[in-house]
Amino acid sequence: MKISSFDLNLFVIMNAIYTEGSLTKAAEVVGITQPAVSNALSRLREKFNDDLFVRTGSGMVPTHKTENIINDIQNALSLMQKSVNEPDEFDPLTSERTFRISLGDISEGRILPHILEKINATAPKITIESFYTDRHEIVHSLATNELNFAIDPIIPRSKDVVSQKVFEDKFICAHRANHPITKIKNFDMNALLEQKFINISNRKRGPSIIDVELQKFQLKRDVALRAQHFLVTPEIVRSTDLVLVCSQSFAKKHGLHFAELPIELPPVEQYLIWHSSDDNDGSHIWMRETITEAFQAAKKS
Repeated sequence: MKISSFDLNLFVIMNAIYTEGSLTKAAEVVGITQPAVSNALSRLREKFNDDLFVRTGSGMVPTHKTENIINDIQNALSLMQKSVNEPDEFDPLTSERTFRISLGDISEGRILPHILEKINATAPKITIESFYTDRHEIVHSLATNELNFAIDPIIPRSKDVVSQKVFEDKFICAHRANHPITKIKNFDMNALLEQKFINISNRKRGPSIIDVELQKFQLKRDVALRAQHFLVTPEIVRSTDLVLVCSQSFAKKHGLHFAELPIELPPVEQYLIWHSSDDNDGSHIWMRETITEAFQAAKKS
């Protein structure tokens, strides 16, 4: 077929269906109605003489034909998106842009003061909206502009997002002053497992990273409190014998005493995540730099 006879917007819709696995979600991403997406899919099927997507209980599943051509379509769309973005036109001093960022409570406390300090000085009309987005909703929220950025320790498995590591630290065991831990000369695994722990998770159940590592040795810790937010923990740690596995920088910021862990854990990491279609957008570039600088400043403070 000749490209001159093809509506290129159909490729945008095809990619949205492939990415979202749903006609309804694809409609939200593209910004059209679900019947319009269905109509576009019918036109695509006619053009390619193939079903392209098959409806199943788990969503719209791509056919072999779609899998064979989708990479070329995504690459072409990415090039076209970059060509229409004009990064040099963004002026933070006059911009009235609102940036929506998915942040956990620690990251809010860690970077928002630094971000707002810069905005107050150099971009007084820019506003920030911070809220938590469930991990499985991040890619969709970025695609529909419900979010501009997400900060998360896990990078979504999607070709439509770009990520950059903005924070790394190590885990330690935080405790109150004069805790019995301070009298233990050899704080080994047995001593660790004698403690009562605070576990922070926004899930009702499920293991944390230290629990996963302990399970490898068929070990289990004693969790006395499971709560949602890290920022409630400093006062609890200071006033009880409960201990908390957290980043070293968190313990230092809140004046908590801490001991090195007798078990090796993967580092604490946070990634800045955004949609690939915004990769070359001037306002996004400015905000990415601002967020990165905020994490660097927080690590030093």
